[in-house]
Amino acid sequence: MRFALRLCRRTLSRRGVATVSAALADAVARLPHKEALRSASQDVRWSFKELREKVDEVANGFVELQFRAGDVLALWLPNSVENVVTQLAAAQVGLTSAVIAPDVAQGEELAFVLRDSCASGLVFAPRQAGRNQTHVVQSLFPELSTFRERQEVFRPKHFRHLHSVITTSFDVVEGMINLSGMMVNSPEPFALKAVAKTLSDKTPVAVTYSKVEGQHPKKGAVLTHGDLLKRAEALAQSLQLTATDKVLLTGEETGLSLGPLAAIGQSAQIVLPSMEYSKEAVLQAMKVEQCTVVGSGLDNFKRV
Repeated sequence: MRFALRLCRRTLSRRGVATVSAALADAVARLPHKEALRSASQDVRWSFKELREKVDEVANGFVELQFRAGDVLALWLPNSVENVVTQLAAAQVGLTSAVIAPDVAQGEELAFVLRDSCASGLVFAPRQAGRNQTHVVQSLFPELSTFRERQEVFRPKHFRHLHSVITTSFDVVEGMINLSGMMVNSPEPFALKAVAKTLSDKTPVAVTYSKVEGQHPKKGAVLTHGDLLKRAEALAQSLQLTATDKVLLTGEETGLSLGPLAAIGQSAQIVLPSMEYSKEAVLQAMKVEQCTVVGSGLDNFKRV
């Protein structure tokens, strides 16, 4: 065990890791059966091997849906397992995740993000912050209710670059793709391997859109795989993360977070207390899971 922990403290750059998917593969190779992701509210407890399998299934689903490396995928998701898995899967197939802050709530704001980012797809949760996001999405895409009946390809009039609307709901919604249903669980491995060869530390991987009252959502800088890995590594070093740590992602500050990637890089565990911020859920998770690091947002984490 001590030898394993010493390996975990080696920096990602020293391990020759250049992409997000390589960082996850490296974690699986080191400690495949160690717990990687725990969601208290969703009753999930996955090992690194199980997490990688879920990520691969979603990544292959993106390939099946004709997403291509360089495409943008808009994510309108809470502090959930789906958020973690989808970001990792998008990175694996060379997509850039346009991470939309949960407090971006209006249809006009979502429309701006989709146009500004030239998103090829949208992944969203049906409900968030007390609002019905399915209704918001349906208001932007009236074509969802008719294109299949007409045997047409989904190409919305006002968003010609967008071809897939994906919901994390388990309910069937006309015209939408269920995230759970698009997961390919017996894929041919060559597809992901072929994509992996085209990616590098300079490949774009994420951009954020944050709420600005009375204005369009604010676009952040486009980050590459190398940017994320370096910043996640710096966070891990500042916290002195090891494989024995449990990192609680509270969800108090929303948007893109380096917490999961910092944890993966050191074989630490990611813990999600609830999909929306709840002080009670955070305290309960701290007690039950015995978390050693807590935080939210991009890099606002501390050891406890």
